[in-house]
Amino acid sequence: MIKIDFEFDSSYGVFRDALHLPEDHAFTDAEIQAMKQQRYDNWWAIVNAPPSEAVEEIPTPPAQTINIAGEDYVLLEGTPASGAKLIEVNSTWYVKA
Repeated sequence: MIKIDFEFDSSYGVFRDALHLPEDHAFTDAEIQAMKQQRYDNWWAIVNAPPSEAVEEIPTPPAQTINIAGEDYVLLEGTPASGAKLIEVNSTWYVKA
């Protein structure tokens, strides 16, 4: 196995890499230069790729039922009955079941 070190100057500094080829490889000098250039081009494409779009988080829907201090509460839908025991958790209202 032979190691061929190479480098390219870029606006980001020096890009250094190496090719590892079998001793009895049959690549021409032009093919080896093309491999070096391809490695550099791949790196350059990654470094200069546009930023990916931020992934919008989908909010988790509130739990339908929760248990607090041994008491069950259900998600409040509509107007609660008069005197119902209510609790707010993470800006979501629940009524005692």
